[in-house]
Amino acid sequence: MSQPIRPSHLIKPKTGPDDPELQETLHEGLRQVAPDDVVQLTHELLARRERLLPALAVLASGSRPAPPLEQQLVAALAVTSKQARAAESLLQQLSASTVLPILLSDTRPVEERLVRVVTGCGAVDQRLALEVATGLLHLLAPGQYWLWTRWLWDIRHNTGILPLLASSTHAVQADDIGTQYRQLGAVIAIGAELGRNSGLLPSPLADDPERGPFATDAFLAIAYSVYLYGITNWRLSREFNRLLPPLPDLARRLLGLPRPARAIA
Repeated sequence: MSQPIRPSHLIKPKTGPDDPELQETLHEGLRQVAPDDVVQLTHELLARRERLLPALAVLASGSRPAPPLEQQLVAALAVTSKQARAAESLLQQLSASTVLPILLSDTRPVEERLVRVVTGCGAVDQRLALEVATGLLHLLAPGQYWLWTRWLWDIRHNTGILPLLASSTHAVQADDIGTQYRQLGAVIAIGAELGRNSGLLPSPLADDPERGPFATDAFLAIAYSVYLYGITNWRLSREFNRLLPPLPDLARRLLGLPRPARAIA
């Protein structure tokens, strides 16, 4: 009978973030992505927005979308199936109140509307409330509102791609969620500039008023996917790293996009 796998077989001894092998695996991850991946993800995000705009109009009117459209919307707001179930439950809760019409169609500053949504969510995980609220706003007006997801910045654990790119979260420390959201936009802009400098986010794409916001989402998701790939490859034996999806598909998972169908060889 085979012996159970011991943790020591899975976790390799490391020396820390400056470990040369970690740097090597990060570079290996970067070699798996190209500007064309950002362009393709941007196209998929734009197409999804077009499909979901009718659902946003229904929510803004105080009603609930038809179940098939609502399921597509939930999928766009969640990374995992567990988060999707929680997002669906929260959407149902918010649809029974006046919160969503205020969020999506009121003229008050977004900071005030966002605070009202988070407050109206009661004991719900604040990170989920932010993902749902900012996900809806970003779909509605991507050039005006931005995402606040756990993979961008997890306010509970202080993790995500933005703390990695900005080296800290001091720029978004504030007394309330609304002010933090406003300041988060400046940090996302810094991330977009880093994308330009890396060559992965072409300037014509980033500067396009319609495609630019989604191109920034795509770059940041790819950047975090490279980080996750590097850390996983660094910590685990290579045989287990083969279980990881390709980096563009890992970015799709973060963005709530389905994996594309691939022809069987």
